[in-house]
Amino acid sequence: MYHIKERSFSYKKKQVGEDIYELRFKSPANTQNKKNDTVYCLLKDTKNKDKICILVHGLGMRTSSKWDESIHYIPKCMGVCSIDLPYHRHRDTGKDLMTAFRDGIFSLNFFRQGTLDIIRTIDLLKNLGYREINIVGISLGSFFSLMAMGLDRRINKGVFLLCGGDQSVITWKSPAMIKVRKQHKEEGITQAHCLKCRSFFSDFLKTVKNGNYPYEIKNDVICFYFDTISFAPLINPDRVLMINALFDIIIPRESTIKLHKALGEPLIRWLPAGHLSLSLFKRKIISYIRSFLLYH
Repeated sequence: MYHIKERSFSYKKKQVGEDIYELRFKSPANTQNKKNDTVYCLLKDTKNKDKICILVHGLGMRTSSKWDESIHYIPKCMGVCSIDLPYHRHRDTGKDLMTAFRDGIFSLNFFRQGTLDIIRTIDLLKNLGYREINIVGISLGSFFSLMAMGLDRRINKGVFLLCGGDQSVITWKSPAMIKVRKQHKEEGITQAHCLKCRSFFSDFLKTVKNGNYPYEIKNDVICFYFDTISFAPLINPDRVLMINALFDIIIPRESTIKLHKALGEPLIRWLPAGHLSLSLFKRKIISYIRSFLLYH
């Protein structure tokens, strides 16, 4: 379902600035939409191929992100490669994602494509000669980053900003999911119904802990396959840094704490901000990331 790797494949590379290159390649997943199925990355290259960091943006970034300038804060000894997620930026097809998320099949395919795109980006960076791959995900991008890290052991360290777990908590308590909740209620799906489905989640996790990838496990609850907690047992907590906002209502604190516990309680930094105001602490965050990736 998720794991596709290739040693060689076609891609296009165009210089767009000093040591800055645009990379384009075909997504491993096919949505029958050429615009969405073309992956775009912006690579800040370095002569030293020792380390590189993949940067994954958040939901709704149609053009540039407040975090894009962060590419210039990463140490010169480390390359940075930012990737456009499905239906974002160059891949924007005008789709209303919050409406689309009402459909569980769409959500599964969305997370699958974004995760495969990151894994293919790792293939490409390895092809270009980079030895150590790290990943930094912001908000929704942190969900993709965590899933990719669980599936691909070539990722050395992961930094997850504004990340959480347990889809039931996010679905029923986050203001961002109000359209999804409305659709559920129209279809007669209640929170109690979802919690009943989640009662099988512990058995699902036991199977992951016993050495199986989530996509190898047969189950009827589709959200298990894109819940970050499903991938947490596959990740070494010593290689993870979480950065979260104390007053985040988009990703409820309960969701973050559940993920933190599932990951084995890795290093976590809490900042006095909300989901959208965390960027006010950008310099402090960059110092956390720099210290973790280079010296931890």
